[in-house]
Amino acid sequence: MDLRKIRKLIEIFNHTNLTEIEIHEGEESIRLSRATSTLPGSPQQQVVHVPMPDTQSVSEIHVDDDEVEDEHTISVLSPMVGTFFSSPSPTDDAFVKVGDSVTEGQPLCLIEAMKIFNQIEAEHSGTVLKILKDNGDPVEYGEPLFILSE
Repeated sequence: MDLRKIRKLIEIFNHTNLTEIEIHEGEESIRLSRATSTLPGSPQQQVVHVPMPDTQSVSEIHVDDDEVEDEHTISVLSPMVGTFFSSPSPTDDAFVKVGDSVTEGQPLCLIEAMKIFNQIEAEHSGTVLKILKDNGDPVEYGEPLFILSE
């Protein structure tokens, strides 16, 4: 099975409510499954601090023109594939809102990957101009999550 087909299958799978799919093509097969999600704040929750990717290491970043304010903005990129959460639990307030000032190291969101909640922190101080994801949205590696002003 060619890599482009596998990537397309993963993309389609991420945009559905399916929990499992298995495809056979000749002697090759691929099986994708997602565990039932654990809500943030549940007893099984683990928070892992993950360093943000170096912006130079991301070769392709797709940002719409209307998402970029000017050269004095910073995109906060996802360091992994997973599910975006704006707060530590469904009943808590979001880590940040548009207009909030943030400092380096301040938590911005959680990304759940393989039932582990990874806290994403600001690498730079600034003001939150845009939040590009909603609770429960799937995110890809290197995908912009926030736009901050310097």
